[in-house]
Amino acid sequence: MPTHPSPNPVIEALRGAKHHFVYAALFSGLVNLLYLVPSVFMLQVYDRVVPTRGSATLLFLLLILGISLIALSLLDFARMRLLLRASIRLEKRAAPSILRRILGATSASPAERSTAIRNLDTLRGVLTGPAILALFDAPWAPIYIVVCFVLHPWLGAFALFASLSLTAVALASEQATKRAAADTQARAAVQGRIQDYAVQAAEVARVLGMRDTIVRQHLYDRADLVGRQGKLAETSGAFLALTKFLRQIYQSLALALGAWLAIHQWISAGAIFAASLLVGRALAPVEQVLGSWKNVLSARAAYAGLTSFLHLSDDTAPRTALPRSRGALDVAGVSLRAPGSERLLLNDVSFNVSPGEIVALIGPSGAGKSTLMRVVAGALPPDLGEVRIDGTNLTNWDREALGATIGYTPQVPTLFPATVSANISRFGAMRNGERPVELDAMVVHAAALAGAHETIQRFSQGYDTMLTIREAGGLSAGQRQLVSLSRALFGRPSLLLLDEPDAHLDINGEAALKKTMTTLRAQGTAILVSTHRPGLLQVADRVLLVRDGIVVPIDQLKPTDSHQPSGPVVANSGQGAGA
Repeated sequence: MPTHPSPNPVIEALRGAKHHFVYAALFSGLVNLLYLVPSVFMLQVYDRVVPTRGSATLLFLLLILGISLIALSLLDFARMRLLLRASIRLEKRAAPSILRRILGATSASPAERSTAIRNLDTLRGVLTGPAILALFDAPWAPIYIVVCFVLHPWLGAFALFASLSLTAVALASEQATKRAAADTQARAAVQGRIQDYAVQAAEVARVLGMRDTIVRQHLYDRADLVGRQGKLAETSGAFLALTKFLRQIYQSLALALGAWLAIHQWISAGAIFAASLLVGRALAPVEQVLGSWKNVLSARAAYAGLTSFLHLSDDTAPRTALPRSRGALDVAGVSLRAPGSERLLLNDVSFNVSPGEIVALIGPSGAGKSTLMRVVAGALPPDLGEVRIDGTNLTNWDREALGATIGYTPQVPTLFPATVSANISRFGAMRNGERPVELDAMVVHAAALAGAHETIQRFSQGYDTMLTIREAGGLSAGQRQLVSLSRALFGRPSLLLLDEPDAHLDINGEAALKKTMTTLRAQGTAILVSTHRPGLLQVADRVLLVRDGIVVPIDQLKPTDSHQPSGPVVANSGQGAGA
């Protein structure tokens, strides 16, 4: 398994946006200093303008206030733009690497891969939300408290007490909702995946009369999730309500304290309202953070999930460029355990396929044929042993370069929501940035070689027929298999891995497939094919029996073995080894 170290793209992107955050913090400082202007304005109005009846002074103060508020708005807009650019930089720098790992990583679970890009979106969204603005404003709360101390020590002490008490409420809220928020988020993600799958399987549910029971199960699961979300919202809402109450009462008490100090002539009359505004401004970031605490928790969970995902071995890291593969396949001592158990799906499997040779895998359902094909293709990493192509371990190949020389049809043909031509060409136009005539010729050649050309021509728009996201992409099982086989044959692969490619083919399709395999063998292509039907065995050079995760050459079986296939089979005991 590869252990190539690679930088965390999220951390690298955030570091690359460091100057955006520095300037945003600088602008936040200027914004918070300008927030003092209304308090100073009120102080001057009550202490200077009113006693002296100075209209000119009032106009001058209004001019200063207007300019200051305009500057405040521009600076606030500028820091929002900076944070937006940081969010865009995070997308540009991190998304490509994360998407490559999602589609190319074999060591990550499906759940980790499906949530990785959503975690990035969550993290990116927080960079432009109110939570990060509150975090930028929070360090300036002590400045307002210091100004309160300048007005009078009692005002400063009260502002400090109020700020600490709201901070304590915020911390208590975090502790009270931390575990519930993480559990609810995880359950919501699982529920979303289950519902998506139910939509895909709706047809089967309707036919088998399972609709009502599935709906009942989903309603039960949704009720449980909604209940948990309700409890979480109730707890968070209680802390938020408490915070708002405390902030309002503290601001009113600050006004009352200022009035009491003014009565005793320890502060001026204007300082009464200034003190109330300053205390309110010191408490605002704490309330904002608590109000956005759900987003803060989501961002923290998203960052932790991304970090965990990106700490997995990077199967997509660049490798040294190697010559085009000749297709020589060697499987040595491969073993694979079932996820979460010690049961072996593959047990010490060893065999080889030479260029210009067809090796067939047979065996009962569940014996491990498809699992073995996925390991050979690099879709699953083995727990023990190794797969080598041209003598090089599969993990040391650049997957994109190697993939161009491999043809692979999975047991269940997987097509993408794009045109038939794009699927067959493996999105070659996207790779090259254009759709040259040569690419279309290669697509048609691959389809003709697979015996799919005439079938595709009967589609509504031929090769330009758009496949949909719905199950089967709008094609029948046989049509999907033909398109999948055409894609496998695209680009003249040197190694062809076919997992039951004849499962949905008729007699003519199977005959065309045998002819194609014979032609490719003559051209030096190495072919590994699994099948349940005896037809393809007629063109095989060797046959391997897969049973209970063990691979045995067919000529090593006893004549009484119940799995001995019928039909003409050429076995070569000099190649391949039993496990």
